[in-house]
Amino acid sequence: MWWVTHNEHGAYAARGVHGQTVYIDPTAEMVIARFASHPVAANAANDPTSLPAYQAIAEYLMAQPMPETLTGGEWIVEDIAGGGVIDDTQASLSFSNDGRVSGSATCNLLTGRYEGNDQNSPEKGNISFAALGMTRMACPEALENQEQKLVDILNRVERFDIDATGALLLSTADGEVVTARRR
Repeated sequence: MWWVTHNEHGAYAARGVHGQTVYIDPTAEMVIARFASHPVAANAANDPTSLPAYQAIAEYLMAQPMPETLTGGEWIVEDIAGGGVIDDTQASLSFSNDGRVSGSATCNLLTGRYEGNDQNSPEKGNISFAALGMTRMACPEALENQEQKLVDILNRVERFDIDATGALLLSTADGEVVTARRR
């Protein structure tokens, strides 16, 4: 059954009678899946500890600072030049402190170098990519097209910004933008 918490985050949960739970907190952008097999079919004994624990985790996650640098994690591509990305595919970028970039163009791996005036600045900065290379696995045509579009834009990127929502915006001089978000 689905249960609504009526808390300030609008959280809700699917719960099984033996302690199984899928807790969803849309405000914290959090989902907790709890596997359980309690011998007695009842949740009353778990609720006083589990529900406050889920809320505490949500509060902790929301208190964490937004990512402010390019480095230190994987960025998942959400949009390529206003065209979105193909459902159930994942392109990603990871930036290292030594100027390397790697990730997935969608079904092929991507690697290369990047340079910028201040890669680790939380503000806008100049950035460019060089020596981008990919593996050459056979992919469906739509995925190949998405990969090619991504790489073409990355080769022309001149600026980056991390906006107030934590999204990484990689922009070309003619206004095309690749949008990515931390995993």
